[in-house]
Amino acid sequence: MTGFIYAISGGKAALAQDDARVSASLRRMVGSGLLVAVGYIDPGNWATDIAGGSGFGYGLLMVVVASAFLALGFQVLVSRLALATGQDLATLTARHLSPRWSKAAWLAGEAAILATALAELIGGAIALRLLFGLPLIAGVAVTGVGTFAVLALTRGNADRHERVIAVLLAVVAASFVFLLFKANPAWTAVAHGVGDTGRALRDPQGFLIALGILGATLMPHNLYLHSGSLAERAQSLPSSARGMAMRLARNDTIVSLGVAMLINSAIMIVAAASLSGSGLIVSSLDDAHAVIGHTLGLGAAIVFAVALYAAGQSSTITGVLAGRILSRGFQVRSNWSDRRRALATRLIAGAAAVGLLVATGGKDPDELLVLSQVILSLALPFALGPLVVLARRKQVMGDYVLQGAWAWAAVSATIGIIILDGYLLIDMVM
Repeated sequence: MTGFIYAISGGKAALAQDDARVSASLRRMVGSGLLVAVGYIDPGNWATDIAGGSGFGYGLLMVVVASAFLALGFQVLVSRLALATGQDLATLTARHLSPRWSKAAWLAGEAAILATALAELIGGAIALRLLFGLPLIAGVAVTGVGTFAVLALTRGNADRHERVIAVLLAVVAASFVFLLFKANPAWTAVAHGVGDTGRALRDPQGFLIALGILGATLMPHNLYLHSGSLAERAQSLPSSARGMAMRLARNDTIVSLGVAMLINSAIMIVAAASLSGSGLIVSSLDDAHAVIGHTLGLGAAIVFAVALYAAGQSSTITGVLAGRILSRGFQVRSNWSDRRRALATRLIAGAAAVGLLVATGGKDPDELLVLSQVILSLALPFALGPLVVLARRKQVMGDYVLQGAWAWAAVSATIGIIILDGYLLIDMVM
C-alpha cells in the first residue's frame, strides 16, 4: 500500500514537473515578435513614410496601416508553420522543395540580409552626420563598430537579444511620441486625410510611394527569423500544447507589429504635420531633419536623428540571427560563428556602401536606402512563395494545414504583392 501511494505521489510530481516545463516553454513563445518588429521601422521605411507624409499629407496613412496588416498575416502564417512542424522556413524549403528552388531561396535570403546591413550602415551614418557632422564614410565605420558592440552585449543569449531590441524600439517609440507632441497635428485633419486615400492613390507619384511603403514593410529575412526563433522554442512542446503556442505567438506578433505600425504611422503624421504644404515631396532624411528643425525646433531635430540611429542599429541583431537560421536551414557548410558571419556581412555591406558613396561623391545617400529596398523587393517572392506552398501541404502541416478561404487569401495576397513589387521595380529601372 505504501509503495502504491508512493508511486501515485511520484506520478503526480512527474506530472507537475511536466506541466511546469510546458508552461515554461509556452512562456517563451512571447518575445519573438519583437525581433520581427524591427524590420518595420528601419531607415528604408522612414524614407517612404516621410515622402508620403510630405507629399500627400495624411492621404497615404491608410496604406501604412493596410501594409502592416498584410505583413502581420504573413508573420502569423510563418509562426503557424514553425509551431506545427517544429522546423523553420529555411529547413522546410530545403527539405520539401526542389534543390534549384531551395538554392534560389537561400541566395535571395542572403541578399536580403546584405541589403538590410547596407540600410543599417547608411541610416546610421546619416544619423551621425546629422548629430555630429561626421562624414558619411566615417559614419559607416562608426556604425559598424557600434554593431559589434551590440553583438558583444547580447552574445549567446536570446533573452538578452530581445531586451536590447525592446530598448531600441522603446527609444524610437518615445522619440516619435515626443515629435507628435511637438508637431501637434490636427486630428480631425488626420481623420479627413484617411478618407482621402483614393485621391492620393490616383496620383501617379502617390501610387508609387504607396508601392514603396508596401515594399519596405514586408522583409523576406524576417520570415526566416520568426520561424527559426519559434521553431527553436517549440522543440520541447508536446503536440497537445501546439495550439496554445500558436495563439500565444499570434498575440505576441499582433502586439509587437502593432507597435511597429504605430511608429510608422507616427513618422508619416509628423512628416505630414511639419513637412507638407510646400508642394514638394521630401524623400531625403537630411531635408526632413532640416525642415523639422526649422518648424519644430532644434530639440525635435536632435530627437529625430537619435531615433534614426536607434532604428538602424536595431536591425543589427536580427540580421545576424536570420543569417544563422539561413545557413543552418539550407545546410550551408560553414564553421563560422555568429560574430564571424556578422563581420563578413558588415564588411561586404560596408565596402559596398563606401564604394557607392565614393562613386556618387557622397551625394544623395538616401538613394542607397532605396537600393536596399529594391533588393528586398526582389528577394521577397523567394520567401513568400515557399511559405504559402508549404503551409498548404497536408503532409507538412498535418492538422494545421492552411485551407479554405485563408488559403485562397494567402495565395491571392502573394500574387498581388509580387505583381505590385514588379511594377515598382520596373518603374525604378525605367
